[in-house]
Amino acid sequence: MKIPKKEELLKLQAQYKTDKKIGEALGGVPEYLVAYWRRKKKIGKYSLAKYTKEKIKDLWETYGNDQKAGEELGISSAAFYKWRRKYNLLEKPKVLKFQQLELSLPSEILSQGNMGRQTIAQKLLAKKSGKAQVKVGEIVNVEPDLIMSHDNAGLVIKQFKEIGLKKVWNPDKIVIPLDHRAPAESEKTATAHRSIRMFVKEQNIRNFYDIKEGICHQVVVEKGHILPGELAVGTDSHTTSYGCLGALSTGIGATEMAVVWATGKIWLRVPESIKIVVNGILPKGIYAKDVILHIIGQLTVEGANYKSVEYYGDTIERMSISERFTICNLSMEMGAKFAVVPFDKVTKKYLSTVTKKRYAPIFSDRNAVFEKESEFNVNGLEPQVACPHNVDNVKPIGEVKGIKIDQVVLGSCTNGRLDDLEIAAKIVRGKKIHPEVRMLILPATRTVYLQAMKKGYLKTFMDAGAVILNPGCGPCLGAHEGILAAGERCLATTNRNFKGRMGSPDSEVFLASPATAAATAIKGEITDPRDFLK
Repeated sequence: MKIPKKEELLKLQAQYKTDKKIGEALGGVPEYLVAYWRRKKKIGKYSLAKYTKEKIKDLWETYGNDQKAGEELGISSAAFYKWRRKYNLLEKPKVLKFQQLELSLPSEILSQGNMGRQTIAQKLLAKKSGKAQVKVGEIVNVEPDLIMSHDNAGLVIKQFKEIGLKKVWNPDKIVIPLDHRAPAESEKTATAHRSIRMFVKEQNIRNFYDIKEGICHQVVVEKGHILPGELAVGTDSHTTSYGCLGALSTGIGATEMAVVWATGKIWLRVPESIKIVVNGILPKGIYAKDVILHIIGQLTVEGANYKSVEYYGDTIERMSISERFTICNLSMEMGAKFAVVPFDKVTKKYLSTVTKKRYAPIFSDRNAVFEKESEFNVNGLEPQVACPHNVDNVKPIGEVKGIKIDQVVLGSCTNGRLDDLEIAAKIVRGKKIHPEVRMLILPATRTVYLQAMKKGYLKTFMDAGAVILNPGCGPCLGAHEGILAAGERCLATTNRNFKGRMGSPDSEVFLASPATAAATAIKGEITDPRDFLK
């Protein structure tokens, strides 16, 4: 092991601050060893800047924006948010300080006098509740067009039976794919799956997809179960994915779902809406996953709490439905209630291949009132990596390059589609997976699996030494198929990296694009995919 010189150690300390992160940057050097080197070279422990509550409060009330306030201190938006959280400054300022020349008024005030200046969320929820218009903050009783549950349908069934009804409200609007623990990894899961199969038969639920079909969200979009201008609820937090088709979709709990099964109705609060505009040409080696990770890193995991996020800009307009799926899927990780890319010619072309049903897209009014607007330019964007143990702990590839990885997972509802497999296969083709890395490939659905097989992608992965698993969620939720041991690190194309998410609480999960995943699998350490695309 090469011991860094004093100058190098000082440079690393200025960049990474803590001994632990310095050790990670050096390829997994233990924290205590970095501390020992510091003491030997008479380098003191890094002293983090201290900010008073008054200072943080003043900046928060001045800008009402973590990124702008952080820039004043020379720190990231995520770092400023942590200071806010430390001082319990979690509520958005009702009125920003005058020098900003803009007011952020309560949603109730904004909505008054702005009727007719409606967002997609307002217009669609008004339609579903039978009203001409609704205002932000209003509670509406709506009838969803689609209600989805996966393996947790077993819990919904239990709650539904406690209500005392014998028949569900509308079996044709219920979709149930088994995907999280598929095939069953335990007797408990097998029993739950059996109860779901029996209930499906009893209730004549035709849209049931057993373990062979794949991940619920991809199944819903592939099979045309949700359309533009429709509303969906699902017992999975990443139900926001369906916004890629111009729909509104959100996750709910099992008890709420049981009530929907019984009554066909659910209460929702009309959310404030955020407009995110993304412009620019994606550089070579940069993908939708990098874009949304960058956005989450800037806005933080609470940047869109119970908000409806609408995506615009020429970058979004050029994205495929699969790429938009990734954007809407991960929007939940910044707290979004809904995430939607408005219907356009890309949506229309995709839907022509999966359904002949008629649909009625909904668009925001030209002068719609948004709580906040954020703009991002992707020109010059680097590959992004979400580091343990939060999705907003995002760093450009240069800051994490070289960290040793034990397992790479390519798949999930976030990045398990054909284009994702194609991106990775092009990098892996003709090469070998690092001998100390386990690479797991999980096509999102049976359809994707067959397409990838036909195009030769699966053979490419197998020739390289990867393991092909059945379509499904697999290791993403930490139930089976790729659990991590203590001390192991995984780089995955999945959507969460919380402590213990994929196994041991002493393991670490990094999130990145399919390209970064493929490059990392080859080198055995976090690797810039652009190194393979020159």
